[in-house]
Amino acid sequence: MKEKFIPGVYNYCDRWCERCSFTSRCRNYESTGRLPTEQKDINNEAFWKNLTSNFKLTIELIQKAAKERGIDLTKPLTAEEEREFKSRKGFLDSQVNQHPLIQLCKQYQSLVRPFIEHTDGLVNKTRELVDHLHLGIKSEEDVTYTVAEIGDCFDIIQWYIFFIDAKLQRALRGKIEGEDWETENGFQKDSDGSAKIALIGIERSIDAWAKLYDQLPSSEDNALNALSLLTQLKEVTLKEFPQAMVFKRAGFDD
Repeated sequence: MKEKFIPGVYNYCDRWCERCSFTSRCRNYESTGRLPTEQKDINNEAFWKNLTSNFKLTIELIQKAAKERGIDLTKPLTAEEEREFKSRKGFLDSQVNQHPLIQLCKQYQSLVRPFIEHTDGLVNKTRELVDHLHLGIKSEEDVTYTVAEIGDCFDIIQWYIFFIDAKLQRALRGKIEGEDWETENGFQKDSDGSAKIALIGIERSIDAWAKLYDQLPSSEDNALNALSLLTQLKEVTLKEFPQAMVFKRAGFDD
């Protein structure tokens, strides 16, 4: 009998549960996606009870993982260890933030945010389509499809605009810190998995921008610049993480 849940299916997904075909087999979705309304209301006691329960479970999992790696979480850091930790964190932050990948992400965000926050082009296109419908140039079915496709493109672009950045930062941190433990114990590198889902987000964003370019003439400059930045992001990511697309994500790549 097939096990209901796929172990770790949620580790390298894009967190877009509404568009995922694995929600019925995802333990994370089971525990959070189907919460009753009162547990989603920050002003309801049930919300805080559920949050407390999740924190407790998280602490237990962290303690278990630390024990397996021989880490004593009850032992406080010495002053020297604390200084070393802060120094290391500062180094990592600097290396990641200055990396060309993250710089490209920031450029992309700076370009895209104003575009998706001001939807004049979408409004004008909708009016144009309605006019075409009234004039008999386009059918109601054509207009409905086009409006839905444009809306979907906006949704995709919005969803991944910060997601790509977050996943690439995680991938870079993992690579810089070193992943000897994973390699020595026969596990795939987390950096490759994080880079892969970032690449998937990049590909989907490229596809969305290409469709917008065709459907919204007013978006031409933004679309071409966005496509250029995303193409660069893809190339640099593949160069930095050449094994990323070989990474097998539980469920998705089985």
